[in-house]
Parts: sequence; C-alpha cells; structure tokens
Amino acid sequence: MTMEKESSLIIRVLKDGREIINLLNKAGRDEYFRRIRVMWERQNKRCCLEKYIKNCPGKLRLADAVFEHQDGRGFNGGHRDDRIERLNRKTGKMELYNGAAHVMCNMQKGSIRIDYHKEPAA
Repeated sequence: MTMEKESSLIIRVLKDGREIINLLNKAGRDEYFRRIRVMWERQNKRCCLEKYIKNCPGKLRLADAVFEHQDGRGFNGGHRDDRIERLNRKTGKMELYNGAAHVMCNMQKGSIRIDYHKEPAA
C-alpha cells in the first residue's frame, strides 16, 4: 500500500477483526467522534465507568466524552480496537463494545480490562 493510500484510509480492519481509525485525517477524526457520540447516546449521556471509578460524577457532557477502550490499549496501543460493537463468537450475536467516558475516569482505569456492559460484581 502506498503512503498516499495509507494516509487517506479512514478505517483499517485487521485480520482479527479489530478496527483502527486513522486519526491523521479529517474523515478519520470525524468517524472517531461520531462513534463517541453513538456510545454517549446509548449510555444515556453517562460515563461508562461510573460504577467502577470511585469519584466519577456519572453524568457526561458530549464535550467531555472521550473514547474508552474496554480492553485497555496498553502501552503503545498494541491491541487498540475502535469498534463500538463486535460479534460474540459464542452466541453469534452482536454485542456492545467500548464506551464513552470522562478523561479522568479513563485515566484512572488505565489499561485494565473491564466489561462495563455487564453489571459489576457486588
């Protein structure tokens, strides 16, 4: 793939199904923020980490929402996945994936894996 084609690419789909959005071009950034908005709306404008981060205020303004990667990206983003839904191989059904969160909640979570689409343990 030429450098020109790669820089104009919006979403790269890897062999394992992960999607990586190209944030280096406007179309990619627009798609990334569109996905943040979709997650924010499906979460009823609340932080996806509110049940896990002690001081999370819960309510989330769209202007404060950032992309929260459910399966922590780790250092260097080695396993980054920008999908907002993915196929559950066991059930064969699509499931919610990733979420919108406050910057501080996202930073406190770090690279820990949390499935916040399920109820937390009591």
